[in-house]
Amino acid sequence: MPYQGELCALAAALTWSVSVILFKASEAVTPQAMNLFKNVVALGLFAVTLLVMQGMGELPALDRSQADWARLVVSGVLGIAVADTLIFMALRRLGASLLAVVDCAYAPTIVLFSVLVLGEPLGLGFLFGGALVVGGVLLAVAQRPSALAQEDPELARRELKIGAALGVMGIVAMAAGVVIVKPVLEGSSLVEVTAVRLLAGVLAQLAWAGVFRQPETFAVFRDRRVWKTLIPGSILGTYVAMLFWLGGFKWAPASVAAVFNQLSSVFTIGLAWLFLKEELSWRRGAGAGLAVIGALVVILAKPAPELPQAPTSAPQSVGEGL
Repeated sequence: MPYQGELCALAAALTWSVSVILFKASEAVTPQAMNLFKNVVALGLFAVTLLVMQGMGELPALDRSQADWARLVVSGVLGIAVADTLIFMALRRLGASLLAVVDCAYAPTIVLFSVLVLGEPLGLGFLFGGALVVGGVLLAVAQRPSALAQEDPELARRELKIGAALGVMGIVAMAAGVVIVKPVLEGSSLVEVTAVRLLAGVLAQLAWAGVFRQPETFAVFRDRRVWKTLIPGSILGTYVAMLFWLGGFKWAPASVAAVFNQLSSVFTIGLAWLFLKEELSWRRGAGAGLAVIGALVVILAKPAPELPQAPTSAPQSVGEGL
C-alpha cells in the first residue's frame, strides 16, 4: 500500500492527541501509576491479539538473535517505562499546551538519531518540509510570556524548568527506543514487537516500584473513579496509537515518520478547542495550516513507490506484517 507508513504515523499523532486529553483528566494518580496502568491494560489487549493471530496460524517468532532480543528489551525499558513516565511528570508540571512546545524537540531528535544510527539520507525536500512542520507547530503552540502569566500566574520558574527538562529527557528516551528497535521491526510482526516492548516496560516498572517500595503505584488499580478516563486513554494511547506509531517506523523512514508524528501538537490544539472550549487564535490556526503543508511537502518529496513485482514465492501467512 503506497504511503502506508506515513498514514500510520499520521494516525498515531491523532490517536495520541485524543489520549493526552484523557490522561490530563486522570491526574488524580501519580505519573508512575498512570503509566503502569495504561501499559498493563494495553499488554492485556496485545496478549489477546497474539492469541487470535496464533489461532489463525501466525506463530510468534521465538528464534531471534540475542542482539534482537536485547534491542526489544532496551527499547521497551527506554521508550515505555522511562520515556512515558517522564512525559507524564512533565505534563503534570507544564500542562498540555506547554508540553506541546517541548514536544517540538521530538522530530529533530528522531531525525538526528536516524542519521547517526540508521544512516538515513536527508534530501532538500524533506529538510524543507520538515522545517515547515516544526515551524508550524512552534507557531501554533507559541504564547507570549504575558499571556502565559495570565493563564497560570502561580507556575513557579523552577517547576517550569524541571518540567521542560523532564519533557526533553522523555522525548530523547522515546526517540532512542524507537530507533534502537527499527532494525527488528523491519522483519518482524508489528503486534509481536509491540507486545514484547510492552512486557519489558511493565516488568521494569514493577521492579522499580518493588525495589523502591512505592505502593501508591498500584493504588490506581483499585481507584475506579479514574478508570472512566484512564481505560479509554490506555486503549487509544497505548494499544491503538502504539501500533500506528511503530507501523509508521516499520513502513517509512524514521525521519519521515517523525515529521508526521509531530503533528500531534497541532491535533491537540484542535481537540482542546473542540472539547475543552479553549481559544483557537489566529497564531494557532496559521501554525496548523503551515504544518499540514509541510507534511504534504514531505510526501511529495519522496520518490514514487515502485510497482509491485509478480510474486515469486508463496504468499505471507495471515496476520504477517501486522
